[in-house]
Amino acid sequence: MSRSVRPQHDRGGAEALLGIDVGTSSAKVVATDLDGRRLADRSVPYPTRTSGSGAEQDARDWWRVVVEATAAVTRGLDVRAVAVTSQAPTFVPVDAAGEPVGAALTWLDRRAVDEAAEVAALHPASRNGADPFFGTAKFAWLQRHRPDELAAARAVLSTNGYIVRRLTGASVLDETTASLMQGFDETTGDFAASVRAAVPALALLPPIVPAEAIVGTVTAEASAVTGIPAGVPVAAGGIDAIGSALEAGALAPGDPLVDMTGFSSVTMLAVPRGTAIPGFIHSRHCLSGVDLLITAQVTAGATIDWVNSLDRSRDLRQAAEILARPRPGRVTMVPSLAGERTPTWNPSARGIVAGIDLTVDGIDLMLAAMEGNALALARDVAAMRAAGFEIDRLISTGGGASSDAWLQIKADVLGIPVLRPASGHGAAQGAAGLAGLAAGLIGSVTQLTGLAAEIEAEFAPDADRHAAYAEARERFASLSALNG
Repeated sequence: MSRSVRPQHDRGGAEALLGIDVGTSSAKVVATDLDGRRLADRSVPYPTRTSGSGAEQDARDWWRVVVEATAAVTRGLDVRAVAVTSQAPTFVPVDAAGEPVGAALTWLDRRAVDEAAEVAALHPASRNGADPFFGTAKFAWLQRHRPDELAAARAVLSTNGYIVRRLTGASVLDETTASLMQGFDETTGDFAASVRAAVPALALLPPIVPAEAIVGTVTAEASAVTGIPAGVPVAAGGIDAIGSALEAGALAPGDPLVDMTGFSSVTMLAVPRGTAIPGFIHSRHCLSGVDLLITAQVTAGATIDWVNSLDRSRDLRQAAEILARPRPGRVTMVPSLAGERTPTWNPSARGIVAGIDLTVDGIDLMLAAMEGNALALARDVAAMRAAGFEIDRLISTGGGASSDAWLQIKADVLGIPVLRPASGHGAAQGAAGLAGLAAGLIGSVTQLTGLAAEIEAEFAPDADRHAAYAEARERFASLSALNG
């Protein structure tokens, strides 16, 4: 069920920037004023088809829910610019009219393990490693397993690229998505020649453009269904991480670490362009000279939703009940329910639960799921510190940031303050800021910095509880090792 539009003040005729984020399980649309303050938002879910290691979506679902959400949010607003962010790297083959000729292979799809190893052998210097997550191997997998789809395709589009195509008719690949892919060569700004030669399907990728580039305007056809006026400029956009980074103020080296929690959990640190740390995820930012150093867990919010579904009679996520339990909890959970990304890059990893007895209830399991995510996050933060980066606070965004219990647990496990920004709407709100920057309606990133500085809530670590979590971290590490 879609969420209702939540107007923040009288929006009649107000000039607006529109941010669209097509996530792993839902699309969210946020409208802000020209100063970046939220006017309205709406989120609409859609399904993922999973089978074994496969995870596919129907790109037509993306457009359907974007139309529904956008038509509601834009009502009564004068939209001036649009940008789209999305789950990544997720790709869909399309025909000359931009219609899908096959399913979209999502970032969660793990079937291209062999192909990822083959790409790594061709370009071992790639900043992003030999894993199906990084997208390039999926093109080789399609060549091998679904050649008919590629034969019918005239382009292969990223998720945000598909929505941009539906809005404008233009086909582009933004450079944040390109740079996230295996085999992308930072020195040339393109894929290594050896990789392009071995994976000819990469020729179906459209031209690579900066995330902030205006690539077209809203067509009359798109306007009729979305409510966005025809002729409004549309930016290329990028991966969801840049939207969250913009919203939370991760704009330059030295800015705080940002945590974006939805279906998965991703942390982003702004670093100098060209930074390369083995085992991490690397992407260009949408800002000149800046990259994002990223860590990620495959299933974070997805694990919380799974635990919550075990008892349909009540919501197990209530903060008061969770925080009333002794912490660390008596149950330890490794929340790798669909493989894992950093630091193990183990596609076959699965969830592990230890400490269950006959008195364990749903609240205990929910606490274990939240602690498991926080313990995995602590492992990633330790790796960042070992690489020489100072992490003294965490800015938390996305749907998971709405949970006071989860943020307090993260603060206690990490031993640093966790802050929830007043904006707090994640990638879609950051995408609205990107739209304003791209169209020249926001003069500089300093406006976005000011918004990010507005903190709604701060969760301070408890020193005694942080010390108690040291033993829990060791137990978590031992359990995680069972995944090999």
